[in-house]
Amino acid sequence: MNLTRAFLAGAGYTAETIDVSKLNINYCRGCFACWTHTPGKCVIADDMAQILEKLIQSDVIVLSFPLYYYSVPGPLKTLIDRQLPLALPEMDEAAEHGDHPARYDFSKQRHMLISTCGFWTHEGNYKSVIEMFSRCYGENAFGTLFAGQGNLFNLPNMPEVAEKAGDLLPLIENYMEVVRTAGKEWAKGGIQASTSELLAKPIMSKEDYERAANSSW
Repeated sequence: MNLTRAFLAGAGYTAETIDVSKLNINYCRGCFACWTHTPGKCVIADDMAQILEKLIQSDVIVLSFPLYYYSVPGPLKTLIDRQLPLALPEMDEAAEHGDHPARYDFSKQRHMLISTCGFWTHEGNYKSVIEMFSRCYGENAFGTLFAGQGNLFNLPNMPEVAEKAGDLLPLIENYMEVVRTAGKEWAKGGIQASTSELLAKPIMSKEDYERAANSSW
């Protein structure tokens, strides 16, 4: 969450944080009752009802998650599956590969994905994530901030480890400052190319990071 907090601080957003892993959200049954018997309402009585209301009312949605086996963690995927009530049952004739139109007007809603992974780089590791959210929100219709070397961003919260990190801490703080800049730019319209280039630069070299990661096991 450190990257997300820095991004939100830069954007100047006052956001409500929801920890999906702590919610009672059951799997979608595929019963389609939300289309046939209770239009727009899921028949499963759990925490998803309040989440759907928040999704409908939100101007900006920031999804913050670690990369789990080249995709989103299970609780987040379950939440995504349970968003079926937000769509209409009729097919969208304009969709080339098939789709369902939204039940509500989300045309002004903005979406941002923030994620870290344990590899030395994010490049090549988020293809399935991008593909999934391209179907959910539309191709190029959402922002992304993906970073490799995700475990480094927790070092400032681990004094006993940070003490041994030496010169890494200033590099991490420099990166966090770039994240804050990215948040500021995205709030005004979009992250600048020069900022994206800085975000794509790894803090440690591939060799140094992988050596350190391997030694931790």
